[in-house]
Amino acid sequence: MADVQVLTKRKMSLAEFLSLPEDDASLVKYELEFGELVEVTRPTWEHNELAHELEHAIRQYVRSRGLGRVSGDILVILDEVKDLAYAPDIVFVATENLDRIREGKVYGPPDLVVEVLSPTTMQRDVGKKKRIYHAYGVQWYWVVDMERQVIEEYRWTPEGYLLTQVVLPDETFRPKLFPEVEISLRALMGMEEETKSPKKRRR
Repeated sequence: MADVQVLTKRKMSLAEFLSLPEDDASLVKYELEFGELVEVTRPTWEHNELAHELEHAIRQYVRSRGLGRVSGDILVILDEVKDLAYAPDIVFVATENLDRIREGKVYGPPDLVVEVLSPTTMQRDVGKKKRIYHAYGVQWYWVVDMERQVIEEYRWTPEGYLLTQVVLPDETFRPKLFPEVEISLRALMGMEEETKSPKKRRR
């Protein structure tokens, strides 16, 4: 997730939030956190590219096995009463929960949320938002750190999220949710090709 800023302490209802005009050319987008409008700076090219590649890898597997649906940058309404709506980088909704997808949005917890970290939002993604995702029953939470080239995988438990994997650079991520999937973060970021490309000989 990119840079964020809470715009105002004036409470905004979910209905007001959903009525805001959408502008793809704008430098910002918005989330709603318990009635507070949060301004989120649109992510960088590299951030989007990695999120799209990871989304594609997950979608291919999910579609081939009829496991559900995958989307990127979709609005997730976690609480209609308490005015809580986030836009994670990637979400997966399992087949048995597809009734949560309505009007192009997810109403209720996705089965998986993926957030690609940005330096300015790292604390929010691994702190407050992580606690909220757990409170609302998101079963799996992945945190992708582009800077460190690390993936952290968390599974929901009654006591809190359990860290099930820390995947380091040059390691292959085999998600417990999708055990047949193999993900190389370096490959998704286009770094393996750079490493494998032959060096020019000096003349």
